[in-house]
Amino acid sequence: MKRIAGMGLGVFGDVSMIRRQRGLAFVSVPSNSFSTSTNDHIDNPITLTDWGAKILLSEDSDEKASLTNTAFELWNAGKIKEVGNTQPPLFPGRPSFVKIMDPRELPQRGKGGTKESRVAMLHSFVHIENCAIDLIWDCICRFIPQYPNLPREFFDDFTKIAQDEAKHYGLLNERLKDLGSFYGAFPSHAGLWEDAQSTSHDLLARLAIENMVHEARGLDVTPKIITKYRSGGDLKTSDLLVQILGDEITHVRYGIRWFDYICKNFHNPPIDPIPHFHQLVPRYFKGKIKGPFNTLARNSAGMTEQWYLPISFSPHDNKNKTCDEDES
Repeated sequence: MKRIAGMGLGVFGDVSMIRRQRGLAFVSVPSNSFSTSTNDHIDNPITLTDWGAKILLSEDSDEKASLTNTAFELWNAGKIKEVGNTQPPLFPGRPSFVKIMDPRELPQRGKGGTKESRVAMLHSFVHIENCAIDLIWDCICRFIPQYPNLPREFFDDFTKIAQDEAKHYGLLNERLKDLGSFYGAFPSHAGLWEDAQSTSHDLLARLAIENMVHEARGLDVTPKIITKYRSGGDLKTSDLLVQILGDEITHVRYGIRWFDYICKNFHNPPIDPIPHFHQLVPRYFKGKIKGPFNTLARNSAGMTEQWYLPISFSPHDNKNKTCDEDES
């Protein structure tokens, strides 16, 4: 499949300008003004992408969450006035105390039948949420050269996702501490960021894999995990996961919303979203989609069966890597 480049919809000027198209506010930036991060941008962030680069470069996971909350509040209050065009770093900062391993070499966490297994699972959730903060800020910053006229509402939605991920990280990290452990107590992997690298050239591919595959799979597996924690008597963790599940439905909905919108409004001729999703997933996801599916949650997010059933495979086929393995 030939990659289709994003089409600019506005007239570029020397400064950002807002215009209206189909009821959405578009932010237009000069096509020759995309910059990489500088110390001044990081030390004194002004635009939204300045803040994104600052957060991505931080090696302190707690600071990432705190800065994300600050950036969200400033953007939501209108105190960050421009999206900007600062490009993200190639790799995000990572805390040195978290050991990163090949996913195939990670020790088995167990299936949640013991307290030790449930603590190890909780640690993996903390790591996923920390990585998710980076993934969303990278998405906010990286694709402006491809789509320099994204609606302002796109950034509203994705800063909200970033703030949710920061909230999830904080809640789960505190719970991990309550259980006598800490972030970094177990080795982790960088599989989610590897997927981000493989989709770094195409926003549609990024939305397909991160929001519409990984996060949608979270809707499928989280109810069973909630049951494991409840069965083990850990009602506090199970309640946190119920709260997070509700947020993740919104994240999938946002992914579908913007995948559909970009396909139909930023390409000439317009792209049919569902067939295009079916093309992107096998190209960029290292596996196939596997049930059982949480159809109630997926439908609530707008991900009806026509999106995923045609590219799913039988659960009896154990030769392919699944989303479960990516998020383990």
